[in-house]
Amino acid sequence: MTIINITPRKNTEESKRLNKSYLQMQSLIDALNQKEIPEAIQQSINRDIESINSFGGTDTELRKYIKKIRYKTLKLVENELELVAINHYRDLYMAIGMALGVAVSTFYDHNGISLIIGLVVGMTLGANMDKKAAAKDKQLNLINQS
Repeated sequence: MTIINITPRKNTEESKRLNKSYLQMQSLIDALNQKEIPEAIQQSINRDIESINSFGGTDTELRKYIKKIRYKTLKLVENELELVAINHYRDLYMAIGMALGVAVSTFYDHNGISLIIGLVVGMTLGANMDKKAAAKDKQLNLINQS
């Protein structure tokens, strides 16, 4: 069994944002179809995709719904299968490092030096975790991740 494809609505060529959402979701589907996904998870994802394909709201509501389902799917495969997007850990730890850097900078009044150190340390830790995920073949090659 494979994960079914998303079916774009007709006459959405003028909606660039909706087309981008379709492209991002289809990229996720394609990446997941290249991995070994358990049957139960595939069925759950397929139900969500079928709900997108049969969605009856406006284009804006559909775009938001696709984003919601995409996020839900990414979290599901991250929690259940430890599959993450490329540079997931780098981005996550960079944000954490920056937040800690701001806190330390504010507390000790170092005017941003701690922010830079937190950023570098976070990116380094995240990059190392991304390398480990790549070595275990636990990364998804997604396009337009933002």
